[in-house]
Amino acid sequence: MVQVKRGDVEHILTSILNRAEEQLLKKSQKELEESFNFMWDEKASVEWNIYKFSHHIEFYKKSCRRWEEHHNGSCCVVERVRDKYLMPKIRRFLQTLRCYQKEQWLTPSKQ
Repeated sequence: MVQVKRGDVEHILTSILNRAEEQLLKKSQKELEESFNFMWDEKASVEWNIYKFSHHIEFYKKSCRRWEEHHNGSCCVVERVRDKYLMPKIRRFLQTLRCYQKEQWLTPSKQ
C-alpha cells in the first residue's frame, strides 16, 4: 500500500492551482471574455437562473481581476473589471431575464 504524506498532497494541490493560474494569465483578452459560460436554463425557474448567474459572475469577476492586474496593473482594476467585463454580461443577462420574466412569473416556480 502506498503511503501518502501531507507534503505530497500539498505539492499536488499547489501544482494544480499554479497550472490553473498560468493558464488564466496566458489567455488573450478575447479568450478571457469568452470564458464566461453561463447559459439560461429554460427548464429552471427565474429564481434558479438568477442564483446560478450570481455564482458564474462572481467566479468570472475574480478571474478577470487576476488577469487585469497581471496584464494592466492594479490601478483602477475594480472599475476596469466592472466596466469592461461584468457590465456587458449583466446587461445580456437582463435582456434574457426580460424574455422569460412574464412567462415564468405567471406560472408556479419549478424549483
